[in-house]
Amino acid sequence: MSACESTTSDSLKSERLWNPNYLKVMTSNFLLFFAFYILTPLLPIYLDAQFAADKDMIGLVLSGYVVATLLIRPFSGFIVDSFNRKKVLMLCFFVFFICFAGYIGAGTLLMFAIVRTMHGIPFGAATVANSTVAIDVLPSSRRNEGIGFYGLSNNLAMAVAPSIGIYIYSATGNFSLLFWIALALALAGFCSASSVKIPQREIVLNKPKLSLDHFFLGRAWLMAVNISLFGLCWGIMSNYVAIYGQEELGITDGTGIFFMILSGGLFVSRLFGSKALRAGKLTQNCARGVL
Repeated sequence: MSACESTTSDSLKSERLWNPNYLKVMTSNFLLFFAFYILTPLLPIYLDAQFAADKDMIGLVLSGYVVATLLIRPFSGFIVDSFNRKKVLMLCFFVFFICFAGYIGAGTLLMFAIVRTMHGIPFGAATVANSTVAIDVLPSSRRNEGIGFYGLSNNLAMAVAPSIGIYIYSATGNFSLLFWIALALALAGFCSASSVKIPQREIVLNKPKLSLDHFFLGRAWLMAVNISLFGLCWGIMSNYVAIYGQEELGITDGTGIFFMILSGGLFVSRLFGSKALRAGKLTQNCARGVL
């Protein structure tokens, strides 16, 4: 093989989208979201059955993690840029894993509310750290496409995990089993993330003084509002669809089919959306999706 052919071969290899580290990052991201969302539609039912909490109290308890996630996210990006990204990811993922044990041990509604709120901190930080690592292991020429498929890993987990959780609960009626499954999934995600090898990056020592733009990208405020509204719709639906199906529609065997159809739609949309991303049609893709 000539030197020119060898160089071309090495270049193509380095530009591979589905490289081992990228697959590991996607796997850890999938397991992170899967572990979290396998419990999401069932927690209102659990709080009602275990602690006789009314709907207002259920909403208050479950909203704690959202608040914690929102508070930690602006600082997460600064932290992963300022310290070793792999170590930050490992720490966040480990705390995320440990928090599932708190659900098992929570004997009062107050204790459960504290654990749920605290769980939002490592969840928010780990999602940011994992996304940053995904960018690091992607070839620069294929980042748009790669991030699109990376997003599919958490979208699919958010869609499939609730249906599986509902199915398991319908079959066993055992909430403790679900907590242990979530704990095991989080551990598997931690192990997958720990095996990722990311390129060496120098830590910036002489950083400029802290300012607002370290935490918020001012130019992206409109997109931030957009994704917040989008997330609000999903959050309300995912939290209450199981109770709604049970109380209003008389669906007693779980609402798993709802989440299965949703996951199918997500998968199809990513297949078509990736073509538009490769063509650079980012805003057009977003507009069609939101519509």
